[in-house]
Amino acid sequence: MQENIPEIEVNELQQYIDDGAILVDVREPDETASGIIPDAKLIPLSQFPETCCEIPKAKIIVFYCRSGRRSLKAGAIACEWTDSKLVSLAGGYEGYKRYILSNPSSERPK
Repeated sequence: MQENIPEIEVNELQQYIDDGAILVDVREPDETASGIIPDAKLIPLSQFPETCCEIPKAKIIVFYCRSGRRSLKAGAIACEWTDSKLVSLAGGYEGYKRYILSNPSSERPK
């Protein structure tokens, strides 16, 4: 069981995806109007742990929220029911958007 959930930076996200990570957006549905990272699975934190069975078991699960706090909490809850490696996206979706805007010609996380 993982004690502390490490954070990864947005520029590391593509490597995690390439390694087979599953992206889980823990924001509420009304918050996703501003966008969602492609291929992420929406499982709101308010529905944890009832929906834990919906999260695919993978080598790595990357949780993200708006700014990074709830994703850490989601990871702490998830570590009780999975042995998968769990990480949180530092800065959340807001950090992801800033990265995309400031790096328009670089390879973007999908």
